[in-house]
Amino acid sequence: MLHIFIQARVGSKRFPNKVLLPFLENKCILDIIVEKLQVGFPLIPVIVCTTKNKNDDSIQEFCKKKKIECFRGDEINVLKRFIDAGKYYKAKNIVRICADNPFIDIQFLKELFDFCLEKPFVDYWSFKNHENIPVIKTHFGFFAEIVTLDALLKVELATNDPIFLEHVTNFIYGSNLFECELKKLPDFLIKRDDLRFTIDDHFDFETLQKVYEYYLEVDCDLKKTILFVEQNKLLLKSMIRNINKYSK
Repeated sequence: MLHIFIQARVGSKRFPNKVLLPFLENKCILDIIVEKLQVGFPLIPVIVCTTKNKNDDSIQEFCKKKKIECFRGDEINVLKRFIDAGKYYKAKNIVRICADNPFIDIQFLKELFDFCLEKPFVDYWSFKNHENIPVIKTHFGFFAEIVTLDALLKVELATNDPIFLEHVTNFIYGSNLFECELKKLPDFLIKRDDLRFTIDDHFDFETLQKVYEYYLEVDCDLKKTILFVEQNKLLLKSMIRNINKYSK
């Protein structure tokens, strides 16, 4: 069974508390993501995975108000946090979503879930760009990834490199020890290295607040939203600036 884990904390060095700040009509980014998932997938468990740091008490309070599960684990070793949460909830396949992606797309998630069912005997599922790179490494912010708990346990045994403990799935798709299935992006996103819909700092936050208003006006139509960005050169310029700044 799938379990959706939302990775969230307030201690971002670039922009503290970004996931709980009012983003649109007094809703925070975490609000937006949780509501999308609850409406889109009412039968799939959704768990917010945060840290044991006292600062993240606010994340736990948010979860209580939303009546959603909250798991608190290791702050630095994110891999361990996900493994411990996976064991606690007896999750076989974990859908990993980052809490700085308000534009997470439900239709893409449905396609990913179907893709996982079509190719069940692998370790990792996601989308890929034109260079065969998993979209988690891009700036899109529309996508999730699915990984098995067994694969995470194998990573824990294989490495203690801090980079792989912080970035949960990097070791999996970066080595030849795992079976990965990557689905091709839709044509309208191929070679769109100029688009950034994820939030790292306050420039992203302010840029995407404007974009999200339009996104709702067009019923969450990504093609129309991208056209809107293209027609507003300052928005596109702001995206490109932070793509260059935060290239992974």
